[in-house]
Amino acid sequence: MNKPNEFNDKVHLVAKISSYLNAFTKAEKKVADYVLANMDLTIYMTVTELAESIGVGETTVLRFCRKMGFKGYQSFKMGVTKEVAKLSYEVFDETNMGELAEMQNIVQKTMSNNIQVLKETASLIDTQELEKAIHQIIYSKRILFYGVGVSGNTAADARNKLMRIGIVAEMFTDSHMQTMSAATLTDQDMAIGISVSGSTKDTIDALNIARENGAKIISITHFTRSPITKISDIVLLTGGRETALQGGSMSAKMAQLLVIDMLCTGVAIRLKDKALKYKEATAKAVADKAY
Repeated sequence: MNKPNEFNDKVHLVAKISSYLNAFTKAEKKVADYVLANMDLTIYMTVTELAESIGVGETTVLRFCRKMGFKGYQSFKMGVTKEVAKLSYEVFDETNMGELAEMQNIVQKTMSNNIQVLKETASLIDTQELEKAIHQIIYSKRILFYGVGVSGNTAADARNKLMRIGIVAEMFTDSHMQTMSAATLTDQDMAIGISVSGSTKDTIDALNIARENGAKIISITHFTRSPITKISDIVLLTGGRETALQGGSMSAKMAQLLVIDMLCTGVAIRLKDKALKYKEATAKAVADKAY
């Protein structure tokens, strides 16, 4: 049997919020009213964005979440996402479709979604911030990438891409290695944090340590108002938002890779002959690895 405060997955969240309306404080009721009216938007918001949209403090939102029986904001968003039930795979309408038509629909929907994400990312990029980031990459003594999950894979891709044009970078996905490496940075170095939500604790903890040691901080994220942007010197925004149940979405990954490609292309253009020299050298080094 559930404790009185524990959220029961079998109870509809809308019904539970409605049943608590008379028990909320005035500020908490504002949260409840907003969530009930905007559940499809809430699933994409950080706690900061939700609080600002409603006009209350973050502590009010967190208190509301706990009153609903959730451990925190992320578990609350998970509950809202389940309630909304608009996961990415549900956009495919299979009603009255033959197998061929269904496959064609999947191909078209997937392509359209991914194209849209790339267009969104291109429109969100601040070219002045991009120019600053390229400059920092070229002139920093050390470059460290931090990310976990799919963002960790993006960090590895970024390191590899820079290596091909002669820029030595490191990447860390393990939380202990992230914090230890951040502790070795100086004001001549740079740390790049990659997080779709902008709220990944391990990544942000490492960036905070790097910042305390004087390193420049760049963040690649979807959310303008998020913990990671508050500690960043340079912010590069991506498209491809995801719900609590869509961690590791391919569209978010593609958006991150587009930003990495912009950075590396910009660095290669600035370095010109040096970048070309290393591209040729790395290509020759692996030439005998293919039949």
